[in-house]
Amino acid sequence: MQLPKLTGSVLSGLHCFLIAADQMSFTRAAEILCLTQSAVSHKIKNLEDSLGVQLFVRQPRKLLLTEEGKRLKTVVAQNFGDIAHELRDLKTLELSGDLNVSVPPTFAQTWLLPRLKHFIDKYPALRFHLRTRNGLVDFQTESFDCAIYFGHGKYQGLHSEKLMDESMIPVCSPQYAQEYQLYGHPENLMTCMLLHDAAPWARAGRNDEWQYWAQTNGLQLPDNSCSFDRADLALQAAQNGLGVAMGRRSFIAEQIRDGRLVMPFDMAVTSPLSYYVVCRQDGMASPRIKAFQQWLLDEIAEF
Repeated sequence: MQLPKLTGSVLSGLHCFLIAADQMSFTRAAEILCLTQSAVSHKIKNLEDSLGVQLFVRQPRKLLLTEEGKRLKTVVAQNFGDIAHELRDLKTLELSGDLNVSVPPTFAQTWLLPRLKHFIDKYPALRFHLRTRNGLVDFQTESFDCAIYFGHGKYQGLHSEKLMDESMIPVCSPQYAQEYQLYGHPENLMTCMLLHDAAPWARAGRNDEWQYWAQTNGLQLPDNSCSFDRADLALQAAQNGLGVAMGRRSFIAEQIRDGRLVMPFDMAVTSPLSYYVVCRQDGMASPRIKAFQQWLLDEIAEF
């Protein structure tokens, strides 16, 4: 079947054909389209002439689709459905479609998830899809709308907006701090087990956070260590008395507040990296991404 150019007449005929094929009646199609039965019949005949194929077998009291008609109905129904979905998104400023977001695991668990209901309540028609990973997203091959990165903010070919800075400080259980006499004595870390997040940011080494903190404070670190592939696991191990973990302010606020973790010395260091929302260069034209970014900034302002 050789399709003609998609002129207004052909598109109108395809819409009329789809309704008639669904109803299997020119009369019922005419009622739905607010046309006369003869007008529907005329549109279908013009479409058949344009395509050069017969779409319906017309019987006295019944319509049947030809094989060509069945094929065309499948294609037109799928594509008209996609068009209708996109038009619905455009009409509502795209705030009723899907929003696919990649987020670092611990940031998702400790900071984003406790607040996510606020976003869902604000935009109830959005379908939010969260996936976690420590690595970077390939926006060319993966279907993410945006991602939250903990990094330097410079990503070739991508648009990034800074969300917030971060600070780091060692934390442990109150019992561990007492046992190893850590209160006010950072030099006693040499006798402790250090708990590492093995992937604190993309392409980081397993002890990069601890090394940066120690160098900034002019301290030596012990060799005794244990590493985890997620920061929340290292923090959980610290709560359970295994050792001392490097805590980020955004991760440890609740545990510090309720006493599960303590900061045995006041030696916080500003992280060299920050949190960014990242998307394709044209991504900020999307109202969905704009809405998510603005919501993040509003929540951070209250943090």
